Amino acid sequence: MTAAYEELIHLLDEREIGYSTSEDQAIRTDLRGEVAVYRIVARVEAEAELFQVFGYSPLRIPEGCRLAIAEAVTRANYGLRIGKFELDLDDGELRFQAAQILVYESVGEEVIDRMIGTAISMLDMYLPSFLSVIYANELPQDAIRRVEAVYRGPSETEPESEDEFEDEDQQADE
Repeated sequence: MTAAYEELIHLLDEREIGYSTSEDQAIRTDLRGEVAVYRIVARVEAEAELFQVFGYSPLRIPEGCRLAIAEAVTRANYGLRIGKFELDLDDGELRFQAAQILVYESVGEEVIDRMIGTAISMLDMYLPSFLSVIYANELPQDAIRRVEAVYRGPSETEPESEDEFEDEDQQADE
């Protein structure tokens, strides 16, 4: 058992969070976010020196909506600083994944807590937009743009393209 796995177990026990374990140094638990209850899987891969947290959406994406959700996932992933969404096009499973490289087989309880919290926060943030694409026929770009406008402040806006950098450079030269 690695130090990172022991830290994970200790954190969950300390907070009295119920979980199940597996032989591959993974835990599974269900945690409530603001929008839904999410299945959280945290896994230590000692050989790869990696700690991963997966947050699973409580719904399977209907087959007829998977291409639109794939577009929404791609749009949501663009610019994410930590983690990524993944969509299994075969079965409709949607999840958020974050990973941390292990240092000396350890990750630290603060990092574990932050990674689990990030998975839940990202699912809470984007799940409503995915649902609006599925059930309200909202266009993926509109759904993602709407949710990101709520969470991003004015200082966090990024240039739409490299052309904007060129425009700014030209204005600076004048």
